[in-house]
Amino acid sequence: MKKPILRSVAFAALAATCAATFAAPAFAASIKSEAEALMPAAQRIADPYRRGVAEAYLEIAARQDSHVLVSNVYNDAAKRALGNARYVIDGSGQWQSLFSAKNWPTRDNWVQAIRAIEATNARASASSCKGESAGRLHALTDEVWKEQDETHGTRWVHGWESIERAKKLSEQVDDELNRCAPPPPVDVPAAVEKPVALSADALFDFDSATLTRNGNAALDDLASKLKQVRPIDAVTLTGYTDRFGSVEHNRDLSARRAQSVADGLKRRGVGAARFDVRGAGSTAPVATCPGPKTPAVIACLAPNRRVEVRVGALVAQPAAAQRDEPRVQPQQSQQQQQQQQ
Repeated sequence: MKKPILRSVAFAALAATCAATFAAPAFAASIKSEAEALMPAAQRIADPYRRGVAEAYLEIAARQDSHVLVSNVYNDAAKRALGNARYVIDGSGQWQSLFSAKNWPTRDNWVQAIRAIEATNARASASSCKGESAGRLHALTDEVWKEQDETHGTRWVHGWESIERAKKLSEQVDDELNRCAPPPPVDVPAAVEKPVALSADALFDFDSATLTRNGNAALDDLASKLKQVRPIDAVTLTGYTDRFGSVEHNRDLSARRAQSVADGLKRRGVGAARFDVRGAGSTAPVATCPGPKTPAVIACLAPNRRVEVRVGALVAQPAAAQRDEPRVQPQQSQQQQQQQQ
């Protein structure tokens, strides 16, 4: 009587294992679904180059999702591509290269094709005429190197499909660059060539993160200048305080003031892929004024009470195989205390 029971249990376990095996791709399929759901957001990106990068990475995510990969190292290629697309769309993803090293293939025609692709990428990177096709080529080239890196040192050689796809697009990009007349140079306003330091005393009332009338006027002027610089990848806003007050309170107040400036710039139409808001408290003082908390010392420390605004360029296009991950350091609010800032 025991043997049939044992066989039934074994059969049930085997059936469960098979069901789990066939159900495994469900997680991968969700990546494809996420990529498809994000495509409208990518298509709404105003800058054509960034739009092309985002759209292509979403397509790569869906394509890699459907591939059966032999190497465990690259089973997350779809996830990485999706993260890159999210990074370009709204800064919510983590930027990661799809490959770890540029491993050149052994076939001469493959090598020549990849060299032509890389030459087009370099040309587009240096051109003010690069558009959506150039952005797509950047992402597709990442996939090309991923395919070569995956089979490096093995007899299983593949990847021509990705090379051919990128090579065809590179020819289109070359043609577009040949026909494109670069626009006349635009003078970048001096106010954004280096960090802009906005006086917290002029923007806010005592111990407040609410913009005053003068503060709003200052943001009107800054926003007008920033909108002349296109495209903008990131606007980093760092709030600072003077040395009076607790560390926690200073970090909290400086972060809230930086966030108020960021929100004000967004309302004024400053377009950027992301706004990085940081509260640095009393670090990095501009002025050193020793002495106790007196009106004279407080006035002397005014330059330290500020919000610095930095403007970042487009998504970096590093030539190295390993890209630096974006450093987003949002500050978390701490308990508020009544101190002079």
